Amino acid sequence: MNKIPYDASRKSLYKPGEAGDFFLFGIDLTNDANLCAEMSRLAYVKEEHQLKAYLERAGFELYWSIGYGKKGTQVFIAKTKQNTDSPKLVAAFRGTEGDDSSDLLADAILLKTPWFDALGNPSGEVHTGFANALLADSSNGNILEKLNSRLNDLAGQFHDILLTGHSLGAALATLTADYLKQSPLANNIHLYTFGSPLVGDSVFSELMSDVKHERYVNCCDLVTRIPPESLGYRHTGVLHYIIRDGRVIDSITEDDIAKDRLAAAAAYVADYSYRLGTVWVRDLADHSPVNYLSGVAEIRS
Repeated sequence: MNKIPYDASRKSLYKPGEAGDFFLFGIDLTNDANLCAEMSRLAYVKEEHQLKAYLERAGFELYWSIGYGKKGTQVFIAKTKQNTDSPKLVAAFRGTEGDDSSDLLADAILLKTPWFDALGNPSGEVHTGFANALLADSSNGNILEKLNSRLNDLAGQFHDILLTGHSLGAALATLTADYLKQSPLANNIHLYTFGSPLVGDSVFSELMSDVKHERYVNCCDLVTRIPPESLGYRHTGVLHYIIRDGRVIDSITEDDIAKDRLAAAAAYVADYSYRLGTVWVRDLADHSPVNYLSGVAEIRS
């Protein structure tokens, strides 16, 4: 298994889809967290033909996609090829693209709006921008409805349906999982999110407790702290915290997180901030998808 150096570059943070090393690190893809970390990074690839080629490396094939070649929300469904011993289905949402005004608008709208599951039951209130990105996409309309239809078409073929995403993509995957929590797919859904912002209020968070959700936070990642709880937002899922040296800690106190972040931020200034082409602060560098991959797989060097 290859090691992945900590990556402080602006390119890895702002243009993760331009990487060419998807599925080349030799990580254990039978581990769903590893698989989803890489799939959420892959979701940033903009060209569908490239997406297909990268999926081929991992023994997957593209089943469906929407948003490619357009502005707005982008998501793909990939499935393992036939005759595999452990068939899996993955739906991965793309995170924020700095050159896509639709993504920036989705992130910027901090007001909350009512949210409902697939049966029409109220699920508290959620970030309006995130909800609109699924229900009223500028290019493809109601993406959630289309995605739900595609997942239902394949439900009988797969015991595991993995929903995943990084950043904005993590928020959209979370809303999708909540929407499906009362559907026939509910028992098959497992949600893995990386660098997720806060999505909904305390009611939404409580009702999400029935969803199998693994939420990864990479050390100083600023995005995982916005919108702030002071605006009524709450996180969901089981926290898996990646400490500053790249190891996953599943049980850690808020005090220990604060200490770890303080030490990491200070070391970053000494080691990276002065270099050309790097992100100035670790609060942003830790949001890079490749740094989530190296942390989740615990292969950071």
